[in-house]
Amino acid sequence: MPFKESNKIERIEYEMTTLVRRAVYKDSSGSKIGDLDRAIYLLLRELEARGPARLKDLAEFFKLDTSTLSRQATSAEAKGLISRLQDPNDKRGSLFHITDLGITKLTEDKKKRSSRYQEMLKSWSDEEIDIFGDLLIRMNEILAE
Repeated sequence: MPFKESNKIERIEYEMTTLVRRAVYKDSSGSKIGDLDRAIYLLLRELEARGPARLKDLAEFFKLDTSTLSRQATSAEAKGLISRLQDPNDKRGSLFHITDLGITKLTEDKKKRSSRYQEMLKSWSDEEIDIFGDLLIRMNEILAE
């Protein structure tokens, strides 16, 4: 879709919206990358990065209602991908952590996803990939505010 020079922001809005729509479609279609659904994949990635975490902190990070994240965590727990530990700082609370099975499944999916993205971006230069990665980080930081 062509945009006039004065509509640079409109172009970004359109392309971001289209990107999100297509990414969600890819993640729920027959061409889905990996075996984990997107929500569980992201939960495992975050637990891998930050270590054990409270449900409330995870919900805040993902900008989700705690009941939504609770359902996702319950599903991941039922599959043996995460487990709950008693919070040593608050005996009434729980911390979620990634299990060995969760690490194995996450590692497998990360490899599949990286391979798919490597294939999609094979015509891009290393510099273009670096720039795109840096810009995605900046955009995600803004969206997290």
